[in-house]
Amino acid sequence: MFPFFQKRTEKSVLRLKPDELISLVDLILSESELNSRSSAHGKKSLDPASCSLIQSRLPLLHSCCHGDLESVKKVSEYLINCTKKWGDSVMSKRCQSLLLQIYLHFPEVIQHVTLPDAALNSEGAAEGSTCKLDVLVHRLVTLLADGGDSKSAENRMSDANLACRKLAVSHPVLLLRHLPMIAALLHGRIHLNFQEFRQQNHLTFFSDVLAILELLQPLVFHADHQRALQDSLLSFIQVLQNFRKYSRQLSPFISKFVLFIQRYITHDAGAAVPYLQKHSDVLQGLSSENPDLVQLKSLLAGLTLPVRTGPSENSAEDRDADPSTGSLPLVSISASASLTAGDMTKYLKKISRGEAIEDVLEVLSEVDEKSRRSPEVIQYFINDLQRLMSSPEELCRNMAFSLTLRCIQNNPCMATEFLPTFMYCLGSGNFDVVQTALRNLPEYVLLCQEHADILLHKAFLVGIYGQIDTSSMISESMKVLHMEATT
Repeated sequence: MFPFFQKRTEKSVLRLKPDELISLVDLILSESELNSRSSAHGKKSLDPASCSLIQSRLPLLHSCCHGDLESVKKVSEYLINCTKKWGDSVMSKRCQSLLLQIYLHFPEVIQHVTLPDAALNSEGAAEGSTCKLDVLVHRLVTLLADGGDSKSAENRMSDANLACRKLAVSHPVLLLRHLPMIAALLHGRIHLNFQEFRQQNHLTFFSDVLAILELLQPLVFHADHQRALQDSLLSFIQVLQNFRKYSRQLSPFISKFVLFIQRYITHDAGAAVPYLQKHSDVLQGLSSENPDLVQLKSLLAGLTLPVRTGPSENSAEDRDADPSTGSLPLVSISASASLTAGDMTKYLKKISRGEAIEDVLEVLSEVDEKSRRSPEVIQYFINDLQRLMSSPEELCRNMAFSLTLRCIQNNPCMATEFLPTFMYCLGSGNFDVVQTALRNLPEYVLLCQEHADILLHKAFLVGIYGQIDTSSMISESMKVLHMEATT
Protein backbone atom coordinates (compact mmCIF):
# COMPACT_ATOMS: atom_id res chain seq x y z
CA MET A 1 0.00 0.00 0.00
CA PHE A 2 1.45 3.36 -1.06
CA PRO A 3 1.61 5.99 1.71
CA PHE A 4 -0.21 8.62 -0.33
CA PHE A 5 -3.24 6.32 -0.63
CA GLN A 6 -3.67 6.16 3.13
CA LYS A 7 -6.64 7.99 4.66
CA ARG A 8 -5.71 11.47 5.76
CA THR A 9 -6.68 12.55 9.27
CA GLU A 10 -7.00 16.23 10.07
CA LYS A 11 -5.38 17.57 13.18
CA SER A 12 -6.96 20.52 14.93
CA VAL A 13 -4.25 23.13 15.39
CA LEU A 14 -6.75 25.46 17.12
CA ARG A 15 -7.60 23.06 19.94
CA LEU A 16 -6.25 25.13 22.80
CA LYS A 17 -5.42 24.06 26.33
CA PRO A 18 -7.65 25.28 29.20
CA ASP A 19 -5.29 28.10 30.23
CA GLU A 20 -5.00 29.21 26.59
CA LEU A 21 -8.79 29.24 26.26
CA ILE A 22 -9.03 31.44 29.35
CA SER A 23 -6.55 33.85 27.76
CA LEU A 24 -8.68 33.92 24.61
CA VAL A 25 -11.77 34.72 26.68
CA ASP A 26 -9.91 37.57 28.39
CA LEU A 27 -8.93 38.93 24.98
CA ILE A 28 -12.55 38.83 23.77
CA LEU A 29 -13.72 40.69 26.87
CA SER A 30 -10.90 43.25 26.61
CA GLU A 31 -11.65 43.85 22.95
CA SER A 32 -15.29 44.47 23.81
CA GLU A 33 -14.25 46.91 26.55
CA LEU A 34 -11.93 48.86 24.25
CA ASN A 35 -14.60 49.01 21.57
CA SER A 36 -17.16 50.52 23.94
CA ARG A 37 -15.01 53.20 25.61
CA SER A 38 -16.15 55.80 23.12
CA SER A 39 -19.79 54.74 23.46
CA ALA A 40 -22.37 57.12 24.89
CA HIS A 41 -23.93 54.37 26.99
CA GLY A 42 -23.79 54.56 30.76
CA LYS A 43 -21.22 52.72 32.79
CA LYS A 44 -23.81 50.22 34.00
CA SER A 45 -25.18 49.22 30.59
CA LEU A 46 -23.74 47.13 27.77
CA ASP A 47 -24.01 48.81 24.39
CA PRO A 48 -25.29 46.87 21.35
CA ALA A 49 -21.92 47.17 19.58
CA SER A 50 -20.23 45.27 22.41
CA CYS A 51 -22.88 42.55 22.28
CA SER A 52 -22.41 42.20 18.52
CA LEU A 53 -18.63 42.06 18.86
CA ILE A 54 -18.81 39.35 21.54
CA GLN A 55 -21.24 37.42 19.37
CA SER A 56 -18.93 37.68 16.35
CA ARG A 57 -16.10 36.03 18.31
CA LEU A 58 -18.10 32.91 19.14
CA PRO A 59 -17.09 31.02 15.96
CA LEU A 60 -13.43 31.50 16.93
CA LEU A 61 -14.03 30.32 20.50
CA HIS A 62 -16.08 27.42 19.14
CA SER A 63 -13.23 26.35 16.85
CA CYS A 64 -10.67 26.59 19.62
CA CYS A 65 -12.80 24.37 21.89
CA HIS A 66 -13.18 21.93 18.97
CA GLY A 67 -16.51 20.75 20.35
CA ASP A 68 -14.92 19.45 23.54
CA LEU A 69 -17.53 19.77 26.29
CA GLU A 70 -14.90 19.73 29.04
CA SER A 71 -13.23 22.79 27.49
CA VAL A 72 -16.58 24.56 27.22
CA LYS A 73 -17.24 23.72 30.87
CA LYS A 74 -13.89 25.24 31.94
CA VAL A 75 -14.60 28.45 30.02
CA SER A 76 -18.13 28.67 31.46
CA GLU A 77 -16.91 28.17 35.02
CA TYR A 78 -14.32 30.90 34.52
CA LEU A 79 -16.95 33.33 33.20
CA ILE A 80 -19.33 32.50 36.06
CA ASN A 81 -16.58 33.33 38.57
CA CYS A 82 -15.83 36.56 36.69
CA THR A 83 -19.51 37.49 36.83
CA LYS A 84 -19.47 37.10 40.61
CA LYS A 85 -16.16 38.95 40.88
CA TRP A 86 -17.30 41.99 38.88
CA GLY A 87 -20.68 42.27 40.60
CA ASP A 88 -23.08 44.64 38.85
CA SER A 89 -20.47 46.30 36.64
CA VAL A 90 -20.53 46.50 32.86
CA MET A 91 -17.69 43.96 32.73
CA SER A 92 -19.93 41.50 34.55
CA LYS A 93 -22.57 42.10 31.87
CA ARG A 94 -19.97 41.33 29.19
CA CYS A 95 -19.27 38.02 30.91
CA GLN A 96 -23.00 37.31 31.05
CA SER A 97 -23.37 38.09 27.35
CA LEU A 98 -20.53 35.73 26.45
CA LEU A 99 -21.97 33.05 28.73
CA LEU A 100 -25.31 33.32 26.96
CA GLN A 101 -23.69 32.96 23.53
CA ILE A 102 -21.76 29.90 24.72
CA TYR A 103 -25.02 28.39 25.99
CA LEU A 104 -26.73 28.99 22.64
CA HIS A 105 -23.89 27.17 20.88
CA PHE A 106 -23.53 24.44 23.54
CA PRO A 107 -26.95 24.01 25.26
CA GLU A 108 -25.71 20.79 26.87
CA VAL A 109 -23.34 22.80 29.08
CA ILE A 110 -26.29 23.61 31.34
CA GLN A 111 -26.18 20.00 32.59
CA HIS A 112 -22.68 20.57 33.98
CA VAL A 113 -22.69 24.16 35.25
CA THR A 114 -25.35 26.39 36.76
CA LEU A 115 -25.67 29.52 34.68
CA PRO A 116 -26.65 32.66 36.61
CA ASP A 117 -30.16 33.96 35.96
CA ALA A 118 -28.70 37.27 34.84
CA ALA A 119 -26.91 35.51 31.98
CA LEU A 120 -30.11 33.86 30.74
CA ASN A 121 -31.91 37.20 30.97
CA SER A 122 -29.18 39.20 29.24
CA GLU A 123 -29.65 40.71 25.80
CA GLY A 124 -28.93 38.59 22.76
CA ALA A 125 -31.07 35.52 23.35
CA ALA A 126 -33.91 36.57 21.09
CA GLU A 127 -32.35 38.47 18.21
CA GLY A 128 -29.23 38.42 16.09
CA SER A 129 -27.76 35.22 17.50
CA THR A 130 -27.81 31.65 16.30
CA CYS A 131 -28.39 28.43 18.18
CA LYS A 132 -27.66 24.91 17.03
CA LEU A 133 -31.07 23.74 18.30
CA ASP A 134 -33.11 26.34 16.39
CA VAL A 135 -34.02 23.86 13.65
CA LEU A 136 -35.16 21.26 16.18
CA VAL A 137 -37.27 23.75 18.15
CA HIS A 138 -38.79 25.08 14.92
CA ARG A 139 -39.78 21.53 13.99
CA LEU A 140 -41.33 20.88 17.40
CA VAL A 141 -43.39 24.08 17.31
CA THR A 142 -44.50 23.32 13.74
CA LEU A 143 -45.66 19.84 14.76
CA LEU A 144 -47.42 21.29 17.80
CA ALA A 145 -49.45 23.55 15.50
CA ASP A 146 -50.06 20.89 12.85
CA GLY A 147 -53.69 20.19 13.70
CA GLY A 148 -56.16 17.94 11.97
CA ASP A 149 -59.08 15.66 12.72
CA SER A 150 -57.21 12.37 12.25
CA LYS A 151 -55.89 10.18 15.04
CA SER A 152 -52.33 10.39 13.70
CA ALA A 153 -52.49 14.21 13.77
CA GLU A 154 -53.68 14.13 17.37
CA ASN A 155 -50.83 11.79 18.33
CA ARG A 156 -48.24 14.01 16.64
CA MET A 157 -49.60 17.07 18.43
CA SER A 158 -49.56 15.22 21.74
CA ASP A 159 -45.95 14.09 21.29
CA ALA A 160 -44.86 17.58 20.21
CA ASN A 161 -46.66 19.07 23.21
CA LEU A 162 -44.79 16.79 25.62
CA ALA A 163 -41.48 17.64 23.94
CA CYS A 164 -42.18 21.39 24.08
CA ARG A 165 -43.20 21.18 27.74
CA LYS A 166 -39.97 19.36 28.52
CA LEU A 167 -38.03 22.00 26.59
CA ALA A 168 -39.84 24.78 28.46
CA VAL A 169 -38.49 23.59 31.81
CA SER A 170 -35.04 22.39 30.70
CA HIS A 171 -34.13 25.05 28.10
CA PRO A 172 -36.68 27.90 28.40
CA VAL A 173 -34.40 30.43 26.70
CA LEU A 174 -34.23 28.29 23.55
CA LEU A 175 -38.01 28.01 23.32
CA LEU A 176 -38.57 31.71 24.04
CA ARG A 177 -36.49 32.56 20.97
CA HIS A 178 -39.41 31.13 18.96
CA LEU A 179 -42.18 32.97 20.80
CA PRO A 180 -42.79 35.32 17.81
CA MET A 181 -43.34 32.24 15.64
CA ILE A 182 -45.79 30.82 18.18
CA ALA A 183 -47.64 34.16 18.23
CA ALA A 184 -47.92 34.07 14.42
CA LEU A 185 -49.23 30.49 14.46
CA LEU A 186 -51.88 31.47 17.01
CA HIS A 187 -52.94 34.49 14.97
CA GLY A 188 -53.40 32.36 11.86
CA ARG A 189 -56.32 30.52 13.49
CA ILE A 190 -58.48 33.30 14.92
CA HIS A 191 -60.64 33.58 11.78
CA LEU A 192 -62.05 30.04 12.04
CA ASN A 193 -65.59 29.26 13.15
CA PHE A 194 -66.14 27.34 16.38
CA GLN A 195 -66.79 23.98 14.71
CA GLU A 196 -63.57 24.16 12.69
CA PHE A 197 -61.70 25.44 15.71
CA ARG A 198 -62.65 22.42 17.81
CA GLN A 199 -62.78 19.63 15.24
CA GLN A 200 -59.36 20.40 13.76
CA ASN A 201 -57.71 20.56 17.20
CA HIS A 202 -56.97 24.29 17.12
CA LEU A 203 -58.47 24.63 20.60
CA THR A 204 -56.01 21.95 21.70
CA PHE A 205 -53.18 23.99 20.20
CA PHE A 206 -54.26 27.13 22.08
CA SER A 207 -54.57 25.13 25.32
CA ASP A 208 -51.14 23.56 24.80
CA VAL A 209 -49.54 26.96 24.16
CA LEU A 210 -51.14 28.41 27.29
CA ALA A 211 -49.77 25.52 29.36
CA ILE A 212 -46.31 26.03 27.84
CA LEU A 213 -46.44 29.77 28.61
CA GLU A 214 -47.20 28.88 32.23
CA LEU A 215 -44.07 26.72 32.35
CA LEU A 216 -42.01 29.55 30.84
CA GLN A 217 -42.74 31.84 33.78
CA PRO A 218 -41.16 34.14 34.86
CA LEU A 219 -38.78 34.44 31.89
CA VAL A 220 -41.68 34.94 29.49
CA PHE A 221 -42.51 38.22 31.26
CA HIS A 222 -39.03 39.66 30.61
CA ALA A 223 -38.90 42.92 28.66
CA ASP A 224 -37.24 41.23 25.66
CA HIS A 225 -40.34 39.07 25.14
CA GLN A 226 -43.07 41.65 25.79
CA ARG A 227 -44.03 42.21 22.16
CA ALA A 228 -44.26 38.50 21.28
CA LEU A 229 -46.08 37.72 24.54
CA GLN A 230 -48.67 40.43 23.98
CA ASP A 231 -49.11 39.35 20.36
CA SER A 232 -49.85 35.86 21.66
CA LEU A 233 -52.26 37.12 24.31
CA LEU A 234 -54.07 39.18 21.67
CA SER A 235 -54.90 35.99 19.75
CA PHE A 236 -56.31 34.44 22.93
CA ILE A 237 -58.43 37.53 23.57
CA GLN A 238 -59.72 37.61 19.99
CA VAL A 239 -60.64 33.92 20.13
CA LEU A 240 -62.54 34.46 23.37
CA GLN A 241 -64.31 37.42 21.79
CA ASN A 242 -65.23 35.47 18.65
CA PHE A 243 -66.55 32.51 20.64
CA ARG A 244 -68.19 34.49 23.41
CA LYS A 245 -71.49 32.63 23.05
CA TYR A 246 -69.62 29.34 23.56
CA SER A 247 -67.85 30.57 26.69
CA ARG A 248 -69.65 28.05 28.89
CA GLN A 249 -67.96 25.25 26.96
CA LEU A 250 -64.64 27.09 27.20
CA SER A 251 -64.89 27.73 30.94
CA PRO A 252 -61.80 25.68 31.98
CA PHE A 253 -59.76 27.31 29.20
CA ILE A 254 -60.93 30.80 30.25
CA SER A 255 -60.06 30.12 33.90
CA LYS A 256 -56.49 29.12 33.03
CA PHE A 257 -56.12 32.16 30.78
CA VAL A 258 -57.30 34.49 33.54
CA LEU A 259 -54.87 32.93 36.02
CA PHE A 260 -52.01 33.46 33.59
CA ILE A 261 -53.01 37.10 33.11
CA GLN A 262 -53.05 37.57 36.87
CA ARG A 263 -49.47 36.26 37.09
CA TYR A 264 -48.51 38.63 34.29
CA ILE A 265 -49.94 41.56 36.25
CA THR A 266 -48.22 40.44 39.43
CA HIS A 267 -44.85 40.24 37.68
CA ASP A 268 -45.03 43.40 35.55
CA ALA A 269 -48.10 45.55 36.20
CA GLY A 270 -46.59 48.47 34.31
CA ALA A 271 -46.67 46.51 31.04
CA ALA A 272 -49.65 44.25 31.68
CA VAL A 273 -52.30 46.63 32.99
CA PRO A 274 -52.29 49.23 30.16
CA TYR A 275 -52.39 46.38 27.65
CA LEU A 276 -55.30 44.64 29.38
CA GLN A 277 -57.25 47.87 29.79
CA LYS A 278 -57.35 48.17 26.01
CA HIS A 279 -59.20 44.85 25.89
CA SER A 280 -61.22 45.15 29.09
CA ASP A 281 -64.47 45.24 27.08
CA VAL A 282 -63.84 41.67 25.90
CA LEU A 283 -63.10 40.52 29.44
CA GLN A 284 -66.18 42.37 30.70
CA GLY A 285 -68.32 40.59 28.11
CA LEU A 286 -66.94 37.21 29.18
CA SER A 287 -67.70 38.03 32.79
CA SER A 288 -71.31 38.90 32.01
CA GLU A 289 -71.69 35.62 30.11
CA ASN A 290 -70.05 33.67 32.94
CA PRO A 291 -71.12 35.22 36.25
CA ASP A 292 -69.75 32.22 38.16
CA LEU A 293 -66.13 32.92 37.08
CA VAL A 294 -64.96 34.57 40.30
CA GLN A 295 -61.37 34.90 39.08
CA LEU A 296 -62.46 36.98 36.10
CA LYS A 297 -64.59 39.27 38.28
CA SER A 298 -61.64 39.78 40.60
CA LEU A 299 -59.38 40.63 37.68
CA LEU A 300 -61.84 43.17 36.28
CA ALA A 301 -62.25 44.73 39.71
CA GLY A 302 -58.51 45.21 39.85
CA LEU A 303 -58.44 46.98 36.49
CA THR A 304 -60.45 49.94 37.77
CA LEU A 305 -58.01 51.68 40.13
CA PRO A 306 -55.79 54.05 38.09
CA VAL A 307 -52.07 54.26 38.76
CA ARG A 308 -49.66 56.43 36.76
CA THR A 309 -47.04 54.53 34.78
CA GLY A 310 -44.19 55.98 32.77
CA PRO A 311 -43.51 55.22 29.11
CA SER A 312 -40.50 53.08 30.01
CA GLU A 313 -42.86 50.63 31.72
CA ASN A 314 -45.29 50.39 28.87
CA SER A 315 -45.66 47.48 26.50
CA ALA A 316 -43.88 47.18 23.19
CA GLU A 317 -46.83 48.57 21.25
CA ASP A 318 -47.08 51.58 23.59
CA ARG A 319 -43.44 52.70 23.56
CA ASP A 320 -44.16 55.81 21.57
CA ALA A 321 -47.28 56.74 23.50
CA ASP A 322 -47.68 59.20 26.35
CA PRO A 323 -47.68 57.95 29.93
CA SER A 324 -50.94 56.15 30.50
CA THR A 325 -53.00 55.10 33.45
CA GLY A 326 -52.61 51.58 34.69
CA SER A 327 -53.86 49.75 37.73
CA LEU A 328 -53.06 47.04 40.16
CA PRO A 329 -55.43 44.19 40.92
CA LEU A 330 -57.61 44.71 43.95
CA VAL A 331 -58.14 41.02 44.57
CA SER A 332 -55.47 38.35 44.46
CA ILE A 333 -56.42 35.38 42.33
CA SER A 334 -55.35 31.87 43.22
CA ALA A 335 -56.23 28.50 41.80
CA SER A 336 -59.16 26.92 43.55
CA ALA A 337 -58.13 24.00 45.70
CA SER A 338 -59.44 20.72 44.33
CA LEU A 339 -58.84 18.87 47.58
CA THR A 340 -59.42 20.17 51.09
CA ALA A 341 -57.19 19.29 54.03
CA GLY A 342 -59.87 16.90 55.23
CA ASP A 343 -60.02 15.19 51.85
CA MET A 344 -56.24 14.82 51.80
CA THR A 345 -56.14 13.19 55.24
CA LYS A 346 -58.91 10.78 54.30
CA TYR A 347 -57.43 9.85 50.91
CA LEU A 348 -53.88 9.41 52.17
CA LYS A 349 -55.13 7.09 54.90
CA LYS A 350 -57.18 5.01 52.47
CA ILE A 351 -54.40 4.67 49.91
CA SER A 352 -51.74 3.80 52.47
CA ARG A 353 -50.12 0.38 52.53
CA GLY A 354 -52.33 -2.38 53.87
CA GLU A 355 -55.72 -0.81 53.06
CA ALA A 356 -58.31 -2.76 51.06
CA ILE A 357 -57.90 -2.71 47.28
CA GLU A 358 -61.39 -1.23 46.93
CA ASP A 359 -60.36 1.77 49.04
CA VAL A 360 -57.20 2.27 46.99
CA LEU A 361 -59.15 2.18 43.72
CA GLU A 362 -61.68 4.63 45.12
CA VAL A 363 -58.93 7.13 45.97
CA LEU A 364 -57.19 6.68 42.62
CA SER A 365 -60.48 7.24 40.79
CA GLU A 366 -61.17 10.39 42.82
CA VAL A 367 -57.67 11.76 42.18
CA ASP A 368 -58.02 10.88 38.50
CA GLU A 369 -61.25 12.85 38.22
CA LYS A 370 -60.02 15.91 40.12
CA SER A 371 -56.63 15.97 38.40
CA ARG A 372 -58.21 16.31 34.96
CA ARG A 373 -58.82 19.96 35.79
CA SER A 374 -56.09 20.43 38.41
CA PRO A 375 -53.16 18.08 37.66
CA GLU A 376 -51.11 19.60 40.47
CA VAL A 377 -53.11 17.61 43.08
CA ILE A 378 -51.32 14.43 41.98
CA GLN A 379 -48.03 15.53 43.52
CA TYR A 380 -49.44 14.91 47.01
CA PHE A 381 -49.69 11.19 46.19
CA ILE A 382 -46.27 10.66 44.57
CA ASN A 383 -44.96 8.21 47.17
CA ASP A 384 -48.08 6.06 46.94
CA LEU A 385 -48.08 6.16 43.13
CA GLN A 386 -44.45 5.00 43.03
CA ARG A 387 -45.40 2.04 45.20
CA LEU A 388 -48.54 1.20 43.21
CA MET A 389 -46.70 1.28 39.87
CA SER A 390 -45.40 -2.21 40.73
CA SER A 391 -48.69 -3.43 42.21
CA PRO A 392 -49.80 -6.94 41.15
CA GLU A 393 -53.36 -5.55 40.83
CA GLU A 394 -53.81 -4.52 37.20
CA LEU A 395 -56.32 -1.71 37.75
CA CYS A 396 -54.25 -0.11 40.50
CA ARG A 397 -51.07 -0.42 38.46
CA ASN A 398 -52.58 1.05 35.29
CA MET A 399 -54.11 4.00 37.13
CA ALA A 400 -50.84 4.63 38.97
CA PHE A 401 -48.94 4.81 35.68
CA SER A 402 -51.63 7.01 34.13
CA LEU A 403 -51.61 9.49 37.02
CA THR A 404 -47.81 9.49 37.14
CA LEU A 405 -47.54 10.45 33.48
CA ARG A 406 -50.21 13.13 33.91
CA CYS A 407 -48.26 14.54 36.84
CA ILE A 408 -45.03 14.65 34.79
CA GLN A 409 -46.83 16.17 31.80
CA ASN A 410 -48.02 18.98 34.05
CA ASN A 411 -44.53 19.49 35.50
CA PRO A 412 -41.78 17.81 33.42
CA CYS A 413 -39.21 18.74 36.09
CA MET A 414 -40.52 15.78 38.10
CA ALA A 415 -39.64 13.20 35.43
CA THR A 416 -36.35 12.20 37.06
CA GLU A 417 -38.07 11.58 40.42
CA PHE A 418 -39.80 8.57 38.88
CA LEU A 419 -36.72 7.20 37.09
CA PRO A 420 -35.73 4.69 39.83
CA THR A 421 -39.33 3.44 40.04
CA PHE A 422 -39.63 3.07 36.28
CA MET A 423 -36.32 1.20 36.10
CA TYR A 424 -37.47 -1.07 38.93
CA CYS A 425 -40.72 -1.85 37.08
CA LEU A 426 -38.82 -2.70 33.90
CA GLY A 427 -36.67 -5.14 35.86
CA SER A 428 -39.51 -6.57 37.92
CA GLY A 429 -39.94 -10.30 38.26
CA ASN A 430 -43.67 -9.84 37.62
CA PHE A 431 -44.29 -10.20 33.88
CA ASP A 432 -47.43 -8.01 33.99
CA VAL A 433 -45.57 -5.16 35.71
CA VAL A 434 -42.86 -5.28 33.04
CA GLN A 435 -45.48 -5.20 30.27
CA THR A 436 -47.20 -2.17 31.82
CA ALA A 437 -43.88 -0.34 32.07
CA LEU A 438 -43.06 -1.17 28.45
CA ARG A 439 -46.44 0.11 27.23
CA ASN A 440 -45.76 3.45 28.92
CA LEU A 441 -42.08 3.57 27.91
CA PRO A 442 -42.40 5.81 24.78
CA GLU A 443 -44.26 8.59 26.60
CA TYR A 444 -41.99 8.46 29.64
CA VAL A 445 -38.84 8.47 27.48
CA LEU A 446 -40.07 11.64 25.79
CA LEU A 447 -40.65 13.31 29.16
CA CYS A 448 -37.33 12.08 30.57
CA GLN A 449 -35.13 12.62 27.52
CA GLU A 450 -31.98 13.30 29.52
CA HIS A 451 -32.06 9.65 30.66
CA ALA A 452 -33.45 8.12 27.45
CA ASP A 453 -30.25 6.13 26.85
CA ILE A 454 -30.50 4.47 30.27
CA LEU A 455 -34.17 3.60 29.83
CA LEU A 456 -33.79 2.21 26.31
CA HIS A 457 -30.72 0.20 27.32
CA LYS A 458 -32.67 -1.27 30.22
CA ALA A 459 -35.55 -2.18 27.89
CA PHE A 460 -33.06 -3.82 25.52
CA LEU A 461 -31.59 -5.94 28.34
CA VAL A 462 -35.08 -6.91 29.50
CA GLY A 463 -35.79 -8.17 25.99
CA ILE A 464 -32.60 -10.23 25.86
CA TYR A 465 -32.54 -11.77 29.33
CA GLY A 466 -36.28 -11.82 30.01
CA GLN A 467 -37.16 -13.33 26.63
CA ILE A 468 -39.72 -10.55 26.07
CA ASP A 469 -40.23 -8.81 22.74
CA THR A 470 -39.32 -5.21 23.61
CA SER A 471 -38.30 -4.21 20.07
CA SER A 472 -41.64 -2.59 19.18
CA MET A 473 -41.65 -0.34 22.27
CA ILE A 474 -37.99 0.59 21.79
CA SER A 475 -38.72 1.42 18.15
CA GLU A 476 -41.78 3.47 19.12
CA SER A 477 -39.72 5.34 21.71
CA MET A 478 -37.10 6.20 19.10
CA LYS A 479 -39.80 7.41 16.71
CA VAL A 480 -41.33 9.62 19.37
CA LEU A 481 -37.93 11.09 20.24
CA HIS A 482 -37.48 11.98 16.57
CA MET A 483 -41.09 13.20 16.25
CA GLU A 484 -41.81 10.64 13.52
CA ALA A 485 -44.65 8.73 15.15
CA THR A 486 -47.50 8.27 12.66
CA THR A 487 -49.99 6.14 14.57
